[in-house]
Amino acid sequence: MTTETTFDLLGNPVRRNLLAILRESSSIERDRLTATLAAEAGDATGFGASEGTEEARHRMRIALHHNHLPRLADAGLVTYDEETVTATNRLKAVASLLHSPDDRRTTGDEATPASI
Repeated sequence: MTTETTFDLLGNPVRRNLLAILRESSSIERDRLTATLAAEAGDATGFGASEGTEEARHRMRIALHHNHLPRLADAGLVTYDEETVTATNRLKAVASLLHSPDDRRTTGDEATPASI
């Protein structure tokens, strides 16, 4: 994967949150992922979880289906079907970039965008 592609994928907060979720649990049901990401997006915009919940979930479901999941799958980071989203081994290398430099140990084998 090119550096440009890596930064493009990580440049979107929804995709960063999705990758962080999959880093913790390598597989998740799409409905649960949709609800979690919609709630996080609502928190980020200042809207509470109860405000527009169904509409927010609907928008997130569409965004995941038409934008975020296909991009991540094309990059080889996830596989998905109608019910489940699953991390691939390649996701681990990209997800390591989500840590701040202060959080990472300097072992000399950290993933860099060029090595992914």
